[in-house]
Amino acid sequence: MNVTQRTKALSITLLAAFTLAMLSGCASTRSYYAGAGFLANCSNYKAANLFSGQEKHDSIGYTVFGRMDPGLRERVVFEAGYTRVGDTDFDGLYEGVEDQGTIETEAIEVNVGYRYPFTDKFSAGGRIGAARVDVSESEVFGGEPYSASASETIAYGGLVARYAFDRSWGVTAFYDYYPDVGKAGQTGEGNLHAFGVSFDYRFGGGNSDE
Repeated sequence: MNVTQRTKALSITLLAAFTLAMLSGCASTRSYYAGAGFLANCSNYKAANLFSGQEKHDSIGYTVFGRMDPGLRERVVFEAGYTRVGDTDFDGLYEGVEDQGTIETEAIEVNVGYRYPFTDKFSAGGRIGAARVDVSESEVFGGEPYSASASETIAYGGLVARYAFDRSWGVTAFYDYYPDVGKAGQTGEGNLHAFGVSFDYRFGGGNSDE
């Protein structure tokens, strides 16, 4: 995704969020949630044509977030949060030179989502938003220490499925896709795929649909 495409995607996201925020002002009920969860990073950053070796994703990441449900019948929700993706450890040869280290990824995110209520307790849908992604790499390359970092704001999207235990507690399974994360030749670059589970608690509002 080039700069023009990213700018257009972010503009559409912000316009949608603004429009829905205006609509939410007419709603009679709103609900507020706080939540946290865990996720697995299933992405490779090293260029396959230059790096031969292993990229492991053994560590587990985490996410914390806040959510607002304006009470719209369309099940629109707004979220903001922080995500620390599980680290990627690598060990191999980069253009024939010994290369081993760790890549860390974190993001600050805002998104707008839609959930369709299949039952009173189960809903599923998708979300789209903007994320400020920071990628940092620490490695030993050819026996010498090296570090690099890259930051950018990108559009991202995902799928969610939520089950409500009761009016207060719920659990969500999710998948998020972040395109072109990192920077080639420095931190490595790749499409980030994150799978996870989160729990949320409603601490305010009175949306009877939940």
